[in-house]
Amino acid sequence: MADNDDVDMFSKLTNDLVTVIISYLPFKEAARTSILSRRWRHIWLSTKKIEFLESFFVRDDDNEETKQLHRSHFINFVHQWIGQYNATIVKTFRLVISRPVNFLVQNCISFAIARDVKELALDFHDPLWPEHGSENHEAVFDLPMHVYGHVGLESLELFSCNINASRFNNFIALKELSLGWIQLSVQSIRELLVQCPFLESLSLKKCWEIEYLDITVPNLRLKRLVIDKCDFNQYRYEIAAPNLRFWKYSGTEGVFRVERQNFLTEVELDFALQPDFDEEIGEFLYELLRQLEIVRVLTVCSFLLQVIPHAEEPFGMTVPLEVKHLILNAGMHPHEYYGINFMLKSCPSLQTLTINIGPGRRFPNYRPPFDLDPEKCWTKNIVLYPCVTSSLRVVNVRGFKGTMTEARFLNYLIFFGNVLQELNLYLSDEVDENGANRETYLGRAQRVQQFKRASLNLSISIY
Repeated sequence: MADNDDVDMFSKLTNDLVTVIISYLPFKEAARTSILSRRWRHIWLSTKKIEFLESFFVRDDDNEETKQLHRSHFINFVHQWIGQYNATIVKTFRLVISRPVNFLVQNCISFAIARDVKELALDFHDPLWPEHGSENHEAVFDLPMHVYGHVGLESLELFSCNINASRFNNFIALKELSLGWIQLSVQSIRELLVQCPFLESLSLKKCWEIEYLDITVPNLRLKRLVIDKCDFNQYRYEIAAPNLRFWKYSGTEGVFRVERQNFLTEVELDFALQPDFDEEIGEFLYELLRQLEIVRVLTVCSFLLQVIPHAEEPFGMTVPLEVKHLILNAGMHPHEYYGINFMLKSCPSLQTLTINIGPGRRFPNYRPPFDLDPEKCWTKNIVLYPCVTSSLRVVNVRGFKGTMTEARFLNYLIFFGNVLQELNLYLSDEVDENGANRETYLGRAQRVQQFKRASLNLSISIY
């Protein structure tokens, strides 16, 4: 009886209220509501969140002839759907197609702007373009002129779509801007920041031919900055954004000048694009961390862990970091031990440690900063860091395989972690070179649960 009552209550909702509910769903899920009943068949045609993704029809592993056929089906679907749309307002419009057809793009943009779209995303990059590759790809489309006149835009995402930065002066309401796979200049970036005074989030992904990074425009309201695998002519990065809360950098090393950001709470550093090991880079990265001492959440990569101990201070920062949550994207191999020790010493107030275990880069020309026996690092040559004994409460390990390295490090944390409350082990789904799988990793995780512990309040969970 209760189930029938629930159905009756749901059927009493007005179409306008159902449209609001559907607009919170991903577009593909909204489409599925059309099979619920005759009444719902056309309601999804009023959703305020529209996403036309080529991947609905085209698969990356299809041959070119099949892709072309499925792409034409996708284009026909878009035109048909737009022709049936029966609402006057669109909040979000997203079009993703790797080989854009001019009339399709123009029709979609005109459709969205006529309905006062607030969030517009146009993604024309080819998903087969490698993110970690060094090749730069010319943008395949130019942003149509009538978009620059739409003053109501609050969010704009453009991938492989050229822009004219000087025409952004009408985007006075723009708060979020994401650009990718296009050629940019440092002057264009400065123009964008000046023309959009209320901009709070800027993301640059795989942009190229940028002379250097200059985020120093006066009176910036920027709260979020992402620089993801962009190609700079000079390895020079200057950031002065007093309201910045989050900064992610992925690319090669360089000289960073980050003015003290009083509100900066989270930083992600990834130097996976760095081609070679160079111990001199350690000093640059040490200086970068020195400028980030007030950050509370810090993510570092395998490269940083291997290089930073080669700085003048190889054992830790002279001025401690205020990091409360440290995230290590690492392979947990011996070349990273020095950096792991460095970070533990540098974060005396650490409360949460997350380790995302991945391949972890190994450089053939790697040279250790000092003598350290990997076999004894966590078992005999023991250094007790203040964070381990006094503040560390939660440890998360993702991609756990229970290798000897992982087991030794976890045993160290468990044995000396006086205030440790949680150890969460998330098993890897990979099969290693010896044929070990999730079942093997589960057995190893269960052995970790038997390690002698310093904290009576410690709970070890396996996922």
